[in-house]
Amino acid sequence: MECQLFLIGWHCRVGPSNGDRPTLLSSACHDSPTLASLGGANLCGALTCIKGSQPSQVRTIYCADESGSVPIHQRKFERWIQRMAALRLTGRARWHVVSFVNPVGMQFIHSISGTDRIPSLRGADFACQAKWKRTIRLCAAVVLLLFLCSSGNAAALANGKGRTTLPDQPKPSDPVAGKEHWAFRPLSYRRPESDSNWVRSPIDEFVLSRLLAAGLHPSSDADPRDLVRRIYFQLIGLPPTPQQVSEYVQDDLPDATERLVDRLLRSPQFGERWGRHWLDLARYADSNGLDENFLFREAWRYRNWVIDAVNADVPFDRFLLEQIAGDLLGFESIEQRDRQRIAAGFLVVGPKVLLGNDSAKQRMEIADEQIDTVGRSVLGMTLGCARCHDHKFDPIPTADYYALAGILTSTQVMEQRYMLNEQRVMEQLVGLGDSGDKLDQAYEEYWRELPKVKEAKKHTESALEFLKKNDSAGLKTLLEKHPDALAEKAKEDLLSNEARIEFQNALVAKLQAVISKPAEIPPRAMIPSDADHPADESIRLAGQFDRKGEKVHRGFLQVASQSAPARVPDGRSGRLELAQWLTNEKTGAGQLTARVLANRIWHHLIGRGLVRTVDNFGRTGETPSHPELLDFLARDLIKSGWSIKALVREIVLSRTFRMSSQHDGIANEKDPENRMLWRAHRRRLDPESLRDAMLAISGRMDLAMMKSTVWYLGDQATAVGANKNRRRTDFPCRSVYLPVIRNDLPELFQAFDFADPHVATGARHQTMAAAQGLFMLNDPMVMDLARATVSRHWGGDSDDESRLLRLFGAVLNGSPTTDEKRQLLSFVRSTEGRLIAEGDPEATVRAWSITCHAMFTLSRFQFLQ
Repeated sequence: MECQLFLIGWHCRVGPSNGDRPTLLSSACHDSPTLASLGGANLCGALTCIKGSQPSQVRTIYCADESGSVPIHQRKFERWIQRMAALRLTGRARWHVVSFVNPVGMQFIHSISGTDRIPSLRGADFACQAKWKRTIRLCAAVVLLLFLCSSGNAAALANGKGRTTLPDQPKPSDPVAGKEHWAFRPLSYRRPESDSNWVRSPIDEFVLSRLLAAGLHPSSDADPRDLVRRIYFQLIGLPPTPQQVSEYVQDDLPDATERLVDRLLRSPQFGERWGRHWLDLARYADSNGLDENFLFREAWRYRNWVIDAVNADVPFDRFLLEQIAGDLLGFESIEQRDRQRIAAGFLVVGPKVLLGNDSAKQRMEIADEQIDTVGRSVLGMTLGCARCHDHKFDPIPTADYYALAGILTSTQVMEQRYMLNEQRVMEQLVGLGDSGDKLDQAYEEYWRELPKVKEAKKHTESALEFLKKNDSAGLKTLLEKHPDALAEKAKEDLLSNEARIEFQNALVAKLQAVISKPAEIPPRAMIPSDADHPADESIRLAGQFDRKGEKVHRGFLQVASQSAPARVPDGRSGRLELAQWLTNEKTGAGQLTARVLANRIWHHLIGRGLVRTVDNFGRTGETPSHPELLDFLARDLIKSGWSIKALVREIVLSRTFRMSSQHDGIANEKDPENRMLWRAHRRRLDPESLRDAMLAISGRMDLAMMKSTVWYLGDQATAVGANKNRRRTDFPCRSVYLPVIRNDLPELFQAFDFADPHVATGARHQTMAAAQGLFMLNDPMVMDLARATVSRHWGGDSDDESRLLRLFGAVLNGSPTTDEKRQLLSFVRSTEGRLIAEGDPEATVRAWSITCHAMFTLSRFQFLQ
C-alpha cells in the first residue's frame, strides 16, 4: 500500500493591518524528535531534508502564530489538518507539501509529490482580513481532495477519529526487530583494495575509497611541526619543547613517527590525558552536588586508579569488569583487593539527592543514574528513557530496563554515617589495608558516640559543681536521672569531699580528652557492596517508585545479546554477570561495546566520531560516516585483547591522522562538514591542555601525581551563604588533578567547555564565546604564567630578534614569518617605550610579558592545526 503525507504551511506578513492572521504552521518532518518549521520561502528549501526522512514515524502537525499560541479562529482548521496527519505511515510514501505564501497579497498554492511537480493552483486574493477565512476553506478543500485521492487513505475518514486500520508493525522498542538496526548487527566489513601510494594502513584504504567514490582526494600531509604538536597534545596533552620539535623535524628515518608515538604511549602523562577522557564518562567529581553538596574526600583514589590503569594498558574488558564488580572479584593480596575495590567506585561517585529523600525512592533514583551512566558510557544507549515506558525510539522495552535495575538496586552504595553533627545517609566508605575495616569501624563509632560523650561530660560537670558546693540534695537529684554523672570512686561514702572532687575532676578530664582528640580518618575508599538480600525488581508504573507492576528477573538487554540473555543466579546481585556480558562479543554486548569504544577513540584523535553522536548509537543518533571502517576498528580492538593503546597507535600512525587541515574550496562545497575526511579537523585545546601547556612552557609545572586536592575543604564543598573556603586552583599539578566540585567548577573549566560532571559525557561542547577571550586577557594566572615564560626563555643575550625566536618557538612550536617578526618586534619596542615613559623600572620585561600574553590568546596557540 502506498501512503501519502501532507505537510501544510502558510506565511503572512504580520503587522497592524492584518492583526492576528495565522503566520506559520510547523511540522515534525525528521526521523529525530526535532521540529522543523516549514512556512513560506523556507518550505521548498526543506524538501531535500523531507525526502530523506523515514516515513515510518507519526508526524504531528500544528498551527501557531508568532507568539507560539493557537488563535481560536484557527482551531477548526487545525483539527482538519491534524485528522489527516494522524495517519501512521508504513511502506513506501510520497511526500505532499502544500504551502500558502503571501508576500505581496497574492495567494499561491502548490503541491510537490516526490520528484513530480503538480501544477500550481491559484487561490483567492489574500489581502483583506475578511477574505482569509475563505482562502483557508479553499486550502482545506484542496488538501482534502488530495488526501482522498491517495491510495489507501479513504479509510482515514471512515473512522470517526480519522485513523486507518494498518497491518501490525513492530514497536520501536521491539528487541527482536531492533536487531536490524546497524549498531546491533554483527561486526562485518569488506576491506577495500587499494594500490595507492597514499595508503599507509588499512584505515587509509577505507577513507580513500570513500573519498574517491565522491570524486574527492585527501589533503596533503601536515607540516612536520604541526604534526608533532598534534601528536604530543593528542597523546599526552602537553606541548613539545622546541628541542623535541627540532629532533622530530630533523629525523629523516622512516620510523621517526613510530618511535615518537611509542615513546609517548609509554609516558606516564598518557594515562593522565586519556584517563581524563574516561573520567568524563564516569561523571567523576570531588563532591556530590545537587541538594547538599557534600565533599567526596576519597574520590581521588578512583581518579588515580583510572590513570594508573590506562598507563598500564589494562585490557578494556578487565578495566570495565573491575569498575562494575571489582569488590566481588578474587584477589591474591590485600593490595590487589584494595585496587579492585577502589575501581568499583565508578558506581558510587555519581551525584545523589540526599535531602528529605524516601529510602525506596533514593534507591531507584541511584539505580536510574547508574543505568544511564553505563548505557551512555559503555553501550552508547539512552537507557533511562525506558524507566517510565517502552523506549519510544530504541529497541528497549521497560522490562529490560528493570531487569538491569534489579541488579543495581541489589547493590549497596549508601550507608548511614555521621556528618554535620548528625547521622545521615551518605556514600558508602570502606576501609583499606589489613586493618582498614577495623579502623573504619572505630572511626564511625567515635562519631556516633560523640554526642553521647558530650552529653555525659555536661552531666559530670554539673555533678562536679554540686560537689564543690557540697550540695548533697542537688547531687542526689542529678544522679537519679543520670547515675553515670558521678565517677565510680567518688560514690564511696567514706571519702572526703575533697577526694570526691579530685576523682570527679579526673572523669571530666577523661571525657574532655575523648572530645578533644577525634579519631584520625583511616584510609578509605568509595566502594559498593552487594545488598544482604539481592532481589528482582518490579516494573514501576509511569516510573513512580511506589507504583509496582509485574516483577522482572534480573538480566540484560535482549537487543544487545547475541544469544538468549542469561539469568542472574539467586543470592547474587548480578553485577559480575553484567560486567562480563558488557564485553562478551560472542553472547553478550561485546560487539556493540567495541563499536562504541572504537568510535570514542577515533573521536578523541580525529576530532569527530565516525558516529558523531558518540553517546547515542540508537535511532535518534547519527549513522556512521564510514560504517565498515567502524566495524574494522571494533574488530581490531577485540583482536588486540581490548588494548586501548594498540588502537590509539594504529590510528595515529595512519595517513588519515597525518593529513593537514588545509582548506579546499571544491571539497568543502561537496562535503562542508568534512564527513568524508578529506582534511584534518582543526580543534581547540580543551581547558586542561590549555592550562597545562602554559604551565609547561613557563617551567612551573609539577609532573608528580597528586592525591587529594580537596583536603582543606569542609564537609560541604559549597555551603549556603558566603562560601569563604572554596576549592583552590593554584596547584602547579596537571589539570586532571584539580578539584572538580559539582556546582563550582574552576573558572577556566567553566569558560572552555569542561564536561558536565553530573552526567556521562563522551563529547564535550565546543563553543566560541567572548567570555573565553576575556578570560585569557584578564585572568591573573595567565598573566603570571606569561611573565614566567619570558623569564625562563629570556637568555643571556640582549638581541630582541633572538629573544623573539626563542619565545615564538616555545609558545607556538614554530618560527614567525617575516611579517609576524616585524609586527611583534614593533609591538615590543613601542610597548617598552611607553612603559619607560611611564617610569616603569621593569619596562623591558613587562613589554615582553605582554607580548607572550598576546601569544597565549592567539588561535594558533589555542588550536591544533
